[in-house]
Parts: sequence; C-alpha cells; structure tokens
Amino acid sequence: MNYRISAIALTLGLLPLALTLGCEKRQSEEEIIAKYEASKLEQERVDKLQQELDDLKDKQAADAVAQQVKEEHQASLEKQIQAARQKAEQAEKAAKEAKEATAPKTENSRRGEGRGEGRDGRGEGRDERRRPTVTNVPRGTELVVSLSRAISTENAQAGASWDGQLTQDVAINNTVLWKAGTRVTGIVSQSTPTGRLANGEGALGIKLTEVGGSSIDGGIYLVTGDAKGGRNAKVIGTTAALGALVGILSNKKNQADHALGGAAIGAALGTAVAAGTGSTVITIPTTNPIKFVVPADERIVVNNPVR
Repeated sequence: MNYRISAIALTLGLLPLALTLGCEKRQSEEEIIAKYEASKLEQERVDKLQQELDDLKDKQAADAVAQQVKEEHQASLEKQIQAARQKAEQAEKAAKEAKEATAPKTENSRRGEGRGEGRDGRGEGRDERRRPTVTNVPRGTELVVSLSRAISTENAQAGASWDGQLTQDVAINNTVLWKAGTRVTGIVSQSTPTGRLANGEGALGIKLTEVGGSSIDGGIYLVTGDAKGGRNAKVIGTTAALGALVGILSNKKNQADHALGGAAIGAALGTAVAAGTGSTVITIPTTNPIKFVVPADERIVVNNPVR
C-alpha cells in the first residue's frame, strides 16, 4: 500500500516537470518558426528595395530636374539596401542559431548546464531573449518624430543616416506598438541646396526606415526651398516616392500636389520649417516634431521579450 502511494506521489511530483518541459519545447518550436518568418520578411524587404533600384536605373528622366532627383534617390536606395542586407543576414543567423539550440546536446554542452550562461557563471550579463513577431502596420499610420540633431543640405548628403525618437505612442487596433521615446532612424533621400536644381530650387528629403529596431517604409518628409528663402514642407505618403519628388520639384511654385496622386498629406506639424533669409541652405531643425505617414500596408518584425 505504501509503495502504491509512493508511486502515485512520485508520478504527481514529476507531472509539473513534464508539463514544463512540454511547454518549453512548444515555445522553442514557436520561436524557431517565428525567427524563420522574420528572416524571410527581412529578405523580402531587400528584394523589394533591389527591384525598386533596378526599376529606377531603367527609367529615363524626363528633364534635368528629374535626372538630378533620380541620381540622389538612387544613392539613398543603395545605402538603404546595404543596411537591409545586414539586417537580413542577422535575421537568418538568428534563425539558424535558434534551430541549432534545440538540437540534441553533446556531452560537452551538458557539462556547462547548471553553471549559468553569463559572464560570471550566474547568468548575469546575458542578453535578454527576444522572439520576433510579424505585425501589420496599416497604410496611413502616422509617426511623429523629434530629430536628435538638425539636418541640412550643408551637413548631410543623400544616403546619410539620421536618428530621433517618437514623440507620441503609435497604436494599432487600440494596442500600443511603439511608445513615445522609441528610437527611430532613417536616411536622407534628397539633399540639394537652393539654386542647385535646374529650376533654381532645392530640396531636403528624409525617409523613415526603422522604428524600435523594426524595418519599415515610413514615407518621406520633404522640404523644398527657393533662393529667396521660401520654404515649403510636405509629407510624401506614397510608394511612388520618386514620381512624387519630381512632381513637386518640377513646379516652381510648388503647386503640383496632383503629381502625388493624393499622397501629399500637407504641411508638417507646427512650424518645423521656418522661412529662410535668402540662404541656399535648407534645414530641418529640432525645434518642432515632424510627421511621417506609412505609404502602404506594411508587414514588420517586432522583437518581443520571451516570457
């Protein structure tokens, strides 16, 4: 009788362990799948950007303004592709490492168990495990950003990087995806001082490419200027960014909004771009937040802590 009770107690005692192991196995499998999905998505982004670059090279510029815009847009795309490839390689590596981690352990790997994985043997210093999740960001999502430093046609060329932070939470379906203060990064898509374009104007455009470590096409914020110091800010929320840029810059009075196909969201928030004093330099200051608009539905990878 005592033996039977002991056997039952032993079974019941092992049950939580078995359930825990089963749960960990499911979590490991889900993590592997998630990381391979993330890797695939990052590679698709590379392919999309490469196709955009190839199409751009094949297009013939209609005039001198279009040619100048095309050359700078091409330079920024090439830089963006380099960064996207690095992220794709990192995602692929993470997926492979996750799969290898679930493989049967060798005798050498077992010896290290129980002693921790951190620098001091107690697990301290170990990076927090994160699981990628694919999330949809709908077209028209607004991202309000404060720049870390001013950007100008004097200190930044097409292809240069910039960074800042969100000034407002970004919620999708009533769930906060990114909180205010989340770091954002991007690339300069156009940097031409006034008087340098064939029509006598200039332009400074910045593209939002990453939020909280997640790759995204966040649209372009563009400031145009003339030699008299006039400045005009626009948000380009369209996938046909090059056509939008050319459409705006080809009109000396900046009234060609129809060229955006309804994509010009309007002036930026507040007075982020003040009227100039005749300087050829175009600047986007840090004094006021600026707005970006996601031009198309986006599937992005968000890395969440593994609980």
